[in-house]
Amino acid sequence: MPSTICSERANRRSPQHAIAGIFIVAGSILYNPHPTLAFVPPSSYTTTSTATLPRGTPPCPISTSTPEKSSIQTRHHAMPNSAMERGEMILASENDRLLNAAFSSLNAKDKYETVLTGLCAKIIDGGAATAKEGMVDPVRLMEEMNSGGIAVGPRGVIGLIDATALTSDARIMASVMSLAIKNGAILRYGSLQSSLNPIPRSSSTSASFSFGNQEQRLESLPPVPDDDRASEVSQAVIFSGVCASCIGINIFSGLFGLEDLTFWTNLVLGVAITTVVVDNFFDALVTGGSAVAKMNEDKLPDGAKNLNAPKKEEMPLGIGTGSVTGSVVRGMNRLMSDNTERDCQCEAAAVFAAYSLGLPCFAFQPNALEGAALVVESMGEKPNDNDQFNLQGAMDSLASDAGLLKVLIWLMAPVAMELSKYPQLMASEPREASGFLERLANKSQYAQSALEGALPVDSEETDAYLRWALAEADLLLRNNAKAVDELSEALAGGAATVGDCVAVLEEW
Repeated sequence: MPSTICSERANRRSPQHAIAGIFIVAGSILYNPHPTLAFVPPSSYTTTSTATLPRGTPPCPISTSTPEKSSIQTRHHAMPNSAMERGEMILASENDRLLNAAFSSLNAKDKYETVLTGLCAKIIDGGAATAKEGMVDPVRLMEEMNSGGIAVGPRGVIGLIDATALTSDARIMASVMSLAIKNGAILRYGSLQSSLNPIPRSSSTSASFSFGNQEQRLESLPPVPDDDRASEVSQAVIFSGVCASCIGINIFSGLFGLEDLTFWTNLVLGVAITTVVVDNFFDALVTGGSAVAKMNEDKLPDGAKNLNAPKKEEMPLGIGTGSVTGSVVRGMNRLMSDNTERDCQCEAAAVFAAYSLGLPCFAFQPNALEGAALVVESMGEKPNDNDQFNLQGAMDSLASDAGLLKVLIWLMAPVAMELSKYPQLMASEPREASGFLERLANKSQYAQSALEGALPVDSEETDAYLRWALAEADLLLRNNAKAVDELSEALAGGAATVGDCVAVLEEW
């Protein structure tokens, strides 16, 4: 199954995961408890595998007893010289209680969060291969904190979400987000679901909505922009190749005795460049020419004073409208464009849409395959075969008009963001939304009762779905422009993980 949680950004380490002091050491305590420490690890966090324990089995609580106080200086001098001579770590010495003293100064909340952060940091260090197995302890620790009324702080939530993202499992992410909501650690996940307007449908197979103004709004919506980037790039490459060949012949014709070809290469080069300029910058040429003519009107001959510039509609072959060579210019823009700010804006729009609509899928660059997988995963009432560690939670089904609309808005959010700021789509892909509906239509044979009533019945209704989703995505982003801009700035500034983005959205 494709990655439904995160993109390549999630593999970068955030500053919160670089804590190398007490948090990592505390995490290691769970697997190698030291006899001299007053902190007693829960039995389910030892080296014994917990994969076979039932999900509801509560772990032993973390001890919050206060150890006997002693002088650090006395303990330092009491340490055998042989330990120092052997180069052993001070914290690993049996006679040293520095770590014990540091941990005992923490209250219960800080102790739990320290352990949680250490566990999550260990999962992130281990990578995606062992992420699911490693999530057993953090999930059970969160359940223990919820049962004990102990709130987890931002540092713990960030680490927990980043560790969960490595599992690439939407249902595990849904379970973790549910635990965080019950804990009161996050407040804005799924908070904007009620603000969406349902898609007005006239199909008799769907649930009936009150139409009226909604239908009028649908009819007034502009079409979803076309995007044929493959054709545009190929045409730009061909145009560049022809021009480069002509210039190369002109430069090296003398060396290879090709002087007779320079006439034709100059002709091809001149016609090609002139056509592109006139076709795409016709209005600018006419406006500039008219201004120059007025400034020098007294110097023009009488016959030229009454001449008028041609109109676009009168130009042969549609030249002047961009229909002939417009794709070449757009392709050149794609080849030469490298706008990090633009990319971050689109990524921020996608993450904000997923988080605010309660989708446990925080891909920075959403696509049709991940959207379809998310819907199919949400239709399963029981954990799938990959849940050998009993971590997956229940997801709200997305196999409905409202569910499909949320996923479509997530897919269209980068498109809406880019359209609101730029005249041409380059970082976003509007065809992902239509591809999502096509994939679900192909899967409807496996879940006809769930998907048939939610999917559009024909091409006209499909177009209505796409236009409505684009409009709702645009409205969502405009109404929350401040939060989206802050997230975009954080991404441009180096925020690399899903947890970093959640911290921005929750305003931690």
